[in-house]
Amino acid sequence: MTYRHPRSQARYLVSVMDRGDNESVVLELAKLTAERAGGGRQSHLIVCELVEALATMLRTASGPPWPETPNYGLELTDDDDDRRIAIDETSPQVRASVRALLARLNDHNDDALFQVELALREDSFQATLEVFTHVLLWTIGALKWCDANKMPRPQWLGELASSPTGPRGRRGRQ
Repeated sequence: MTYRHPRSQARYLVSVMDRGDNESVVLELAKLTAERAGGGRQSHLIVCELVEALATMLRTASGPPWPETPNYGLELTDDDDDRRIAIDETSPQVRASVRALLARLNDHNDDALFQVELALREDSFQATLEVFTHVLLWTIGALKWCDANKMPRPQWLGELASSPTGPRGRRGRQ
């Protein structure tokens, strides 16, 4: 696998996921799984970049004043957003991903890194798919919220294809 900067890969994955290009997502995740199975760390770096971006956007969404000692929490819901679920009802990969985000939100950086390690501990494609699907969808949702509310967001993530100011909105198609 050719090494690319984790932010470049994260931006690419957000873009193809947002476009609904499932084939490209699966291909990239298969490469990341193989790289991780060979001892590589690229998946970890990408997830860390996405978790950092998510934490930044969630703090923006919460609005100032930001506490000196943050104490953020998250409410988990099912896929239809109609039922709250306990974190223990989720898979180990999702549980660790949520905990990584919470740790980063609350400025516990070492704990966030540890949770990313747990999330990606298993070298299977299924584990990679589960972690990345959730983190990417959370990122896309946060980006859409920031764009809709004209709030700052990490510019390194690029514009969403579905954004009114993005490529589709400007040309009306893509």
